[in-house]
Amino acid sequence: MPADIRFSRSLWIILLTGLLLRLGFAFAQPTYSRFDRARGGDIGWYLVNGYGFFSGEKHGWVENMPFYIEKIPTPPLYIVYAGFIQQFFGRHETILVMRLLQCLASIATVYLASRLSMLITGDRRVAAIVAVLVAFHPVFVIEPANIATETLYIFFIALGFWLYLEYVALAFFRQYTCKISPKAAMILAAMAFALATLTRAVSVLFPLIIVLHLLLLRRRHVVIIWRSLSLLLIIVYAGIVSSWTIYNIVLWDRFVIVSDQLLPVLWRGAETQDGSPAENDALLLQDKEVNTNDDCQVDCKYQHPAELYIERIGAIVEADIAGFFARRLNELSYSLLQPHGTSKFGQVSIRDAASEMLRQNISPERLLTVLQLEGFAPKVVVWVLHIGGIVMGFTGMWLSREHFRLTFPLIGFVIYTIVAHLFLLALPRYLFPLEFIWLIFAGIVAIRLYDRMAPARQSQSIRLA
Repeated sequence: MPADIRFSRSLWIILLTGLLLRLGFAFAQPTYSRFDRARGGDIGWYLVNGYGFFSGEKHGWVENMPFYIEKIPTPPLYIVYAGFIQQFFGRHETILVMRLLQCLASIATVYLASRLSMLITGDRRVAAIVAVLVAFHPVFVIEPANIATETLYIFFIALGFWLYLEYVALAFFRQYTCKISPKAAMILAAMAFALATLTRAVSVLFPLIIVLHLLLLRRRHVVIIWRSLSLLLIIVYAGIVSSWTIYNIVLWDRFVIVSDQLLPVLWRGAETQDGSPAENDALLLQDKEVNTNDDCQVDCKYQHPAELYIERIGAIVEADIAGFFARRLNELSYSLLQPHGTSKFGQVSIRDAASEMLRQNISPERLLTVLQLEGFAPKVVVWVLHIGGIVMGFTGMWLSREHFRLTFPLIGFVIYTIVAHLFLLALPRYLFPLEFIWLIFAGIVAIRLYDRMAPARQSQSIRLA
């Protein structure tokens, strides 16, 4: 019991300190007063479309940025989130409230990551070190200040994992009384995974990994256990996700499952010269007759048919299938190894600067120049945590193989996300949701290394004595 009390106190200190760091950074950042196409970016797009979603209008303008509610291309949750808050607050206050809620979601993810490591290992030390790694990871600290989907997506994924593993998966291994039954927990987990998908569409097929895990847990009771829980998961998940499909069919006579960006991101993943929206339009419409809309009032960019994307993708793959897969592997490996968020600490790349120094004659002056780059220290920390996390994460997956029936969903999410982005456009921010999973397994390795070094430290202490 004293150990439990010490762990609880330590965890509370970690969580509160991590929350203060997030709030301190988030509220030190400026808000945004005006938007236009050049400066608005994702921040302006989410806020403007959120406003438009609740405006009752099909389309319109907010200052110099348009919204077109009839054809929202992305999953809707973050747009609804931004728009709902704007019903009660002005723009400045909306951004502050969004950042506050995202800071709370981020620190909740710290707790969930710590709890998941505890479920897998049963070791408080692993749970504590995972909490430290996620709470004080520089990118996790600054990310909640961004008006972007990453923080909420990661929170919903982690919440779904926790509900499923603690109250569904562990129920297969031992009998115990808890406040949530496996069926109730499955409903809540399905809701969390559905909200994650409505935040970012890439996870749309991930529940199939959970279904496969249920089959792995109860191979001898497929009909009784697996069928009931898996059907419950699929029904609840599909019911929530399909709400966006029903909304679009009823109001706009448009069929879309979560997002209509599957073919565009597949094309961008195959195309070597993709760039800005205008450049992408020029590439797609090359050698094509264009019928412009003379009545266009809001956003006159072209709405490309699915057949055009399929034609362009097929032509690229057919022309050089080996080159296509080489490009996909190259982009995926770069996005996997490049940490997300380093540009927030300074625009100059320390990797490029260090590579340039190594190509030339290394001198104290050049080394000092690299060390004095803006954001050098936090960028180095991010790189060490990212690369070290991946290496130790894969190692931890192997070392925890005796708990494979519990780690399967987490490992499955890693594999699922990497394989999905082998075909879809891959960017470091798209693979950032894997970071907390790397750190969970890295914590396992860290404690294993500590335990192996303990006998050596004891022997040295005895010799010194």
